[in-house]
Amino acid sequence: MDGKLTYCTLVFLLFIVLNGHSQTAINKTEKIMVYQSLSPNIGVKSVSETVKFYTDILGFQQMMSVPESGDLVWAMVGSGNITIMFQEEQNLKDEYPELNERGINSALTFYIKVKGMDILYEKIRNTNSLVKEWHKTFYGADEFAIMDNNGFILTITEDK
Repeated sequence: MDGKLTYCTLVFLLFIVLNGHSQTAINKTEKIMVYQSLSPNIGVKSVSETVKFYTDILGFQQMMSVPESGDLVWAMVGSGNITIMFQEEQNLKDEYPELNERGINSALTFYIKVKGMDILYEKIRNTNSLVKEWHKTFYGADEFAIMDNNGFILTITEDK
């Protein structure tokens, strides 16, 4: 497992560098840190099953994985400006022992803006994944919510 963990860490660090996370904006008198993006790395029971859900159901593309084929320990999926990373739960806890005392998906939801949300809604509306029907919120947004194969709630919305 140490070889996989080291490889996962190297791939993750390479991703950070390539996406400019270490970049700073420079002012005439001081350096200012500027956040460039946020890509969650989520602990899951099965990376392979999770990638299948996100690619087959939600239309994401698999971008990277460790290993490149077979039983995945880590993978990144993406669509548009969104990237999400998934890491096998025990592998993630081995990397960050502080997570051993926590529930892996305790009270975490994702709010995802899309274009063409009606297409996804029609695809998912008659499945067990739909947990909240299409509705208009008190703040005027159209939304619906689904649960992924790991129990995470994904609220889907679209700017009009």
